[in-house]
Amino acid sequence: MRHASVFAALLGLSLTVIGTDPVTAADAATAATPSAPGAGAAAACPATTEAQKVALARAWHEEVVNRRHPAALRDILAPDMVHHAAGGRPGAGGRPATRDAGGVAAMMDDLIHAFPDLRYRPDLLIVRDDYVVERFTATGTHKGRFEDLAPSGRQATWTGINIYRIQCGRIAEVWSEVDGVSRNQQLTGTQPGR
Repeated sequence: MRHASVFAALLGLSLTVIGTDPVTAADAATAATPSAPGAGAAAACPATTEAQKVALARAWHEEVVNRRHPAALRDILAPDMVHHAAGGRPGAGGRPATRDAGGVAAMMDDLIHAFPDLRYRPDLLIVRDDYVVERFTATGTHKGRFEDLAPSGRQATWTGINIYRIQCGRIAEVWSEVDGVSRNQQLTGTQPGR
């Protein structure tokens, strides 16, 4: 962790050490609550502290998937949020798919049903300005249809990186890169290059 701290300091980033405290929807919703009443534009878009940004980012996996509380998305997502997905769920023409809040809810629902024991663990969180970068590890047993794969009963572990842009105390935009190739190889029993 010392090396990560030095690296973050050199880049001028804030490094958040991952604790074991669970994140609840209430923690993330606190990010949208201004600490003091204001007037005009300041009241319409409250400042969000670093801790509140981290709580919002952590709630994406911790509250929605790990605690199986998909309704928490209403508390953490901006109404016009955009999710850019790559590395596992491409859109038309192989380009990364984009989703709105409804699409994110459907994606999370698909994951929870395909992997009923799915758990995400944040490995690293870095905060800079309006962005939180999360590197995570996910593990789950494939018991329901996922994308074009029939249930295999196999367990898979994969990693990914999400970049969250926080605006007005909500997640306004997310970029996701997931190691879908490794995950799908584990689910199908195939090896690279075969």
